[in-house]
Amino acid sequence: MIAMVIVIIASRQFLWYNHIIMKNIGILIERERAFSRDLCSGIIHHAQECKDWSLTMLDFESSINPSIAEKFDGFIIRAINQKIVDAFAATKKPVIDLFEEMTTSPFVRVMQNPTKIGQMAVRHFLQHHFTSFGFFGHEGAAYSDMRRDAFLECLRLHRKKCFVYKTPKSAILNFELDVMLKEKYNVSPEKRSIINYIRKIPKPIAVFCSHDLRAHQLITTCREIGVDVPSEIAILGVDDDKMLCTFSSPSISSINPNAYGIGRKAAQTLSKMMNGEKVEPIIRVNPGQIVTRASTEIFTLNPPWVSDALVFITKNVHKGISASDVYSHIKRSHTVVDRAFREALDSTVAKEIAGARLREAHRLVVSTNLPFSAVFKLSGFSSIQYFTRSFTAAYGKSPMKVREKAKTANG
Repeated sequence: MIAMVIVIIASRQFLWYNHIIMKNIGILIERERAFSRDLCSGIIHHAQECKDWSLTMLDFESSINPSIAEKFDGFIIRAINQKIVDAFAATKKPVIDLFEEMTTSPFVRVMQNPTKIGQMAVRHFLQHHFTSFGFFGHEGAAYSDMRRDAFLECLRLHRKKCFVYKTPKSAILNFELDVMLKEKYNVSPEKRSIINYIRKIPKPIAVFCSHDLRAHQLITTCREIGVDVPSEIAILGVDDDKMLCTFSSPSISSINPNAYGIGRKAAQTLSKMMNGEKVEPIIRVNPGQIVTRASTEIFTLNPPWVSDALVFITKNVHKGISASDVYSHIKRSHTVVDRAFREALDSTVAKEIAGARLREAHRLVVSTNLPFSAVFKLSGFSSIQYFTRSFTAAYGKSPMKVREKAKTANG
């Protein structure tokens, strides 16, 4: 009897599951770029949480077919041209657009936060004590222009100037097709302009690039003409395309724009729209963290061994180093080192170590799910109590509150 009841309950559960009304969602996102694949990962995460979403990847040619409206309940797309905008507007279905270039898009748009990205770039360079700055982007591309403007505005607040690369008109053509869809771009038409830019800018200088492919192009050109990265030009990209960043020589430091969070927020927003809820027309998602690699692993200070000391601190802070370890590494007395740090940085070795610990702890708190019992050890703190007290004093919130805020902001 009990076995029969269990069978009946199980059968009803099976029937209930198989009678879920699935929502068919069309996804039109290019898959060649790491950024786009991360967008898709965020969408997939939400679909798995919903359990009633069925995802279909569309291609850029067949998606313009008018019959597409009959098959789907909603769409998440990157409307890379007006034809796609018109085709999806005609469906009269809920649409989320993740493409920033089409400023006239009539759809709800979920996008990255260029202001935060620009601020992060400036903060990173200032922490490395650069005094000269440049921007290397692709003029006319909306996301590049927005990152440039945010970078320039933040520098202006710090009373710093910027050497901005001017893209030749001939190089702007076919940018959408070559970069957005194929993740490649022939640098030859602007090679002379890039070389001239590299040769004219003061050195040492920190250059913020609109994305990782652009950073790779700049590094490659520097190598060809004998300009060293990072000692002469430090380079920071955006996208944290791990394959491209680590393939490059030197490897590229990059800002993670949080494409995963953008994709997940887009899916969450589409769910609300299909349920009849009102949503904001433009939603910005905050970036993740800067992943520091060799292209910015330098500090521009005199005497040069002060820069070496800061690099040593950055690389070894997780080991719980002390000031005496720094003195031993650079083979100078604490009197000489402390005087040089005061003159160059208006700081001390101990303060620089403490600052490096806090920055590493903050990175681990907001970008990982590691327990705080692991975070304090990996960032070089001697105890979890000291870590919690120092972190809260520096950031105004406990590690738990900072992590919760970061998760909310990142969707």
